[in-house]
Amino acid sequence: MASPIGHAAVGVAVASVVARATGTESSAPLWIGAIVASGIPDLDFVFPLLGFDRRYHRNASHSLFLIGAAIALGFVIARHAAPEFTMGVLLAWTASLISHPLLDVFTTGPTLGKIGWGIPLFWPVSRRRFFVTRSIVGDRPEGVTLDDTLREMQDDARRIVPICAAVVLLTFLLR
Repeated sequence: MASPIGHAAVGVAVASVVARATGTESSAPLWIGAIVASGIPDLDFVFPLLGFDRRYHRNASHSLFLIGAAIALGFVIARHAAPEFTMGVLLAWTASLISHPLLDVFTTGPTLGKIGWGIPLFWPVSRRRFFVTRSIVGDRPEGVTLDDTLREMQDDARRIVPICAAVVLLTFLLR
């Protein structure tokens, strides 16, 4: 699974592509919103901190159904509370949010997939969990400690961030 560093990097990269495609100008809200949106599905990490089983993490919050609902709610709130945000900004944030479960699928290998840590993309219609046989970050074991998370963040900084930085740079150079 991807770390917060990996999710933020991919979120910014996809936001950059969408901003370029929609002619949206670079701005602090665009980039900050992309980083925030890319991490929203992992807010379910609070359930284990509140005493719930750690299996509450990476469940419904990673499904396209709930992400679609969050996007719809976000559009309604943004249109009323912050009408200055253009459709391009909202679409860039949407792409960042959608990138989260997709990145988790591509960073969840067979070791985690076989113990049920794949991503339930189509929950509640299907309980099937998606993962790949060859993860883009290697077949990481289940990380449960802060040291594990820091190691995953360092690994993502080496493997994911450079590619995402190149994408962002290209979108700026092609303007």
